[in-house]
Amino acid sequence: MASVLAQVFTDIVMEKYRDGNAAVLAELTPFDHLVQYNKINLTEIGSDPSVVVDNTTWPLTPAQRTDTGIDISLATFDTVPTHITNVEELETNYDKAKSVLNQHVQAILAKATQSALYNIAPAGTANVVETKATSIKYNDILALRTQFNKANLPEDGRVLILAPDHEEALLAEDADRYNQMMTSGKLAGFKVLTSTGLPTYTAKAKLSVGDASGKTASIAFLKSEVMRAMGDIDVRTEDRWADYRGWLIGAQMRFVALPIKTTAVFALVDKTTGA
Repeated sequence: MASVLAQVFTDIVMEKYRDGNAAVLAELTPFDHLVQYNKINLTEIGSDPSVVVDNTTWPLTPAQRTDTGIDISLATFDTVPTHITNVEELETNYDKAKSVLNQHVQAILAKATQSALYNIAPAGTANVVETKATSIKYNDILALRTQFNKANLPEDGRVLILAPDHEEALLAEDADRYNQMMTSGKLAGFKVLTSTGLPTYTAKAKLSVGDASGKTASIAFLKSEVMRAMGDIDVRTEDRWADYRGWLIGAQMRFVALPIKTTAVFALVDKTTGA
């Protein structure tokens, strides 16, 4: 029974990726094929070679490129088991076990999404952009576009995850423009989505995950430069007749999401003071 539920759980998780309920995770480049024993081994390549113009000194002195190995362990996400009594399963007119399983899927994906957004968001101040006023406006999205252009990031694959408050502010500023954005799914070259669980900042300092004392940021990134990886997925049902007169159902998923290139990720936060 456990192996059957594990397969059902896996199928539901992947279905949520496809149907858009986990739209944010779907916008990250999948590295599942690189996972071994719930770890990923990546290589961060060294700096670009220097370019000499109109050289007159030969031979050119060669330089070595130093690459760095990165060993990433996938985080473990566990749901607290749900108790289903024998009486409940027999007397309800729906499949309660399947309903509970769906809840576990939604909960674990929501937590994985929050973790992904937090990990992706810049921790330093270099790529944190403040709005020009104390509330976001469309011009701030254009300024964010300029940051991408200055970083020489390609136009294809730019993604903007709007915080709900930012989405509301843009709608209030210009409803027609907002509706055009929703129809096209794009704004200033960014594919636009909205999500809860985005990280918070005080000025340009990223706060701890789940800290609601700061301003919620929107984040933008180049899809090819952020990754997600899923490892083992397991769900168990345990017959606990002696002490619970029913079953316990719980799930576990190994998952991680990180930026591949930190210079391809930006956060947009509300300016704390000013006009």
